[in-house]
Amino acid sequence: MSYDLLLEFLPWAQGFARVCAAKLSRHLDQDDLQSAGLLGYIRAADRYDVSKGTSFRGFCAVRIRGAMLDELRRWDWAPRSIHKNRRRMRCATSHLTGQLDRKPTNTELATALGIEPGEFATFQTQIQIRKLVSFDETNENLNGEESLSLAERLPNPHDLRPDQAMVSAEDRRTLLKCIGKLPKSEATVIVLHYLQNVLLRHVAAILAVTPARVSQLHCQALGRLKGSLESWRQGSKNDNPIVTI
Repeated sequence: MSYDLLLEFLPWAQGFARVCAAKLSRHLDQDDLQSAGLLGYIRAADRYDVSKGTSFRGFCAVRIRGAMLDELRRWDWAPRSIHKNRRRMRCATSHLTGQLDRKPTNTELATALGIEPGEFATFQTQIQIRKLVSFDETNENLNGEESLSLAERLPNPHDLRPDQAMVSAEDRRTLLKCIGKLPKSEATVIVLHYLQNVLLRHVAAILAVTPARVSQLHCQALGRLKGSLESWRQGSKNDNPIVTI
C-alpha cells in the first residue's frame, strides 16, 4: 500500500469510523473510538493483499469495526453484574413506557426491578457508565516503541488551536498558503492533526516514525507557520504582503 493511496482513502476511513462510533456507543468518547478505527485502517491497509480478490474498502471496513470493538472492550471496567443490571433497567424502562404511555417514575421502576424505592438511587449510581483513564498510561506503537503519555498528548486548555486563531478569511487563505510551503512531512502532520483531527500518535503510525519524531515535526511546523504569518502581517503593514518560509 503506497503512502499516497493511504492518504487518498483516509477521508473515507474517517467517515466510516465516525458512523460506526455513533452506532457502537454513546457513552464513550467518540474521538477515542474513531481514532481506534483509524489505527485499524492503517494496519489493514498495510496487510491488504489485492491478489485475494477482496475489495480494499471491504477489507478495511471489517478491520476498522473490529478495532473499535476492541477499544470498547479495553475500556470496559464493569463486571458482568453491572451490564446485567443495566440491561434490566433498559428493559424495565422500555416496558413501563409502552405500558403507561409515559416515562415511568423512579418508584415504578424500583417496583418493576424488585428493589426498595430507597435503594433505587444507589442502583442507578452503580450502573452508570464510567470511563477510567490514567494520565501516565502509555502504549507501544507499531514500531514497538513507547508512545507519549496522555498527560503529554493533552493540549493546553488556555491555548487556541492554530486554525481557531485565524479569525479572518484572509488569514485563513494565507495560512493555507503557508502550509503549502512547508516541507512535506511537516505539512502532513499539520493537515492530519488539525484539519483531519488525527491524534499525533496515529499520525506517527501513518508516517511510520516515532511519536517523538512527530512531536518534533509538529513543533517545527508551528514555528515555521508562526514566522511566516508574522512576516506576512509585517508585510501587510508595509503594503507589501509577502509570505516567506
